[in-house]
Amino acid sequence: MRISSIGSYNYYNNSRPELNRYEHKALKNDTVSFSSNLHLKELNPAYRFCMSLFKRSILASRRRLSPTIEGLEGKLNEVSIPLKGNKKIIAYDINPNKTEKYIVFFHGSSLNISNCQQTYKEVLDANFAVLAPEFSGFGKNNPMKVNEFTIEDDVEGILKYLKTKNIKPENTGIIGHSLGSFATILAAEKMPDLKFMVIIAPVNTIQYEINNIINNKKFKIPLYLKKLIKICPAILNPLGKIFKTEDRLSKSNIPLHIIHSANDKLIPVQSSIELSQKAKNLKELRIPQTGGHGLEKNKLDELRKILDNY
Repeated sequence: MRISSIGSYNYYNNSRPELNRYEHKALKNDTVSFSSNLHLKELNPAYRFCMSLFKRSILASRRRLSPTIEGLEGKLNEVSIPLKGNKKIIAYDINPNKTEKYIVFFHGSSLNISNCQQTYKEVLDANFAVLAPEFSGFGKNNPMKVNEFTIEDDVEGILKYLKTKNIKPENTGIIGHSLGSFATILAAEKMPDLKFMVIIAPVNTIQYEINNIINNKKFKIPLYLKKLIKICPAILNPLGKIFKTEDRLSKSNIPLHIIHSANDKLIPVQSSIELSQKAKNLKELRIPQTGGHGLEKNKLDELRKILDNY
C-alpha cells in the first residue's frame, strides 16, 4: 500500500444561479427516503436531519448547471439510460477517439454531470472514454423518490448499458466522488472483473458521516439534536446500515485507489485512512495537502497519475 501527501490548489466552481424549472418541480414532488430496515426511522431525529441535508443536496444539483467548457465543445454526447420500471436517467457518453477503454464516473452530492467537465477532460487526455451518468432525481433527471436503492438501480442500468455497447470489464475503470463512491463500490460488487476503481473523498456509513458533521460549523445542527446525540449516541446506530462502504471494500478484489485532501472539512481525511486499513486490495491512498472536498485541480492531478498507469 502507498500513502502519499502532495500539494495542490483549488479551482472548484461554487456558483449558484437562480432556481430553474427542475428545482421548482422538485420542491413540490421530491421525497428522500433511506429505507434500510430502520426501526421507526421517521421518528429518529438524526435520520430526519440526515434526510434534510440530502434533500438540499438534490435541490442544489438542479441549480448548478454548467456550460460546456473549452475543449469539450461538441463532445458531450447526452444519452438516455433505461432503468427497470420504465424509468431512465441521462448520461454523457464521451468518446471522440473511439477507444475501447472506458471510465465510468459517478458525480458527488449537490452536483450533476455538467459540473464535472474538468474531470472528463483529464480522463480523455489519459486516452479513456467517459460514461458519466446523472443519479436519479439529480440535475436534469425527473424528480422522484430517492434512496440508496434508486442508486443501486442506477448502477444496474449503467452496467447493462456498458454490456449493450460491448464495453468489456477488463477495459473499464470506475471513479466516484463523494456520494459517487458508494455507486462505484456497488458497481465493483456487481462487476468484479473491472480493471480498477478510484474513490475520491468517499463517504462511509451515514452514521459515520453524521458523527463527522455534528461539530462542523458548515452545518447548522439543531441544539436539541446535539444534546440528544451526546446523551444517547445509540440513536445513530440504525444509520450504520446505510452505505457501509467499509464492509464492501473489505470484500472487493478490484484494485483500489483513494484520493482525499488533508484539508477536507466536509469528510475528514481520517475517514479514508480508516477505509484504507480495511480495504482488501488497496493500491494507494493519495493525500494532497491542499484543497477541500470538491474536484479541485490537486485531486485531478493525482487522478491523472493513476490513470496513466492503466
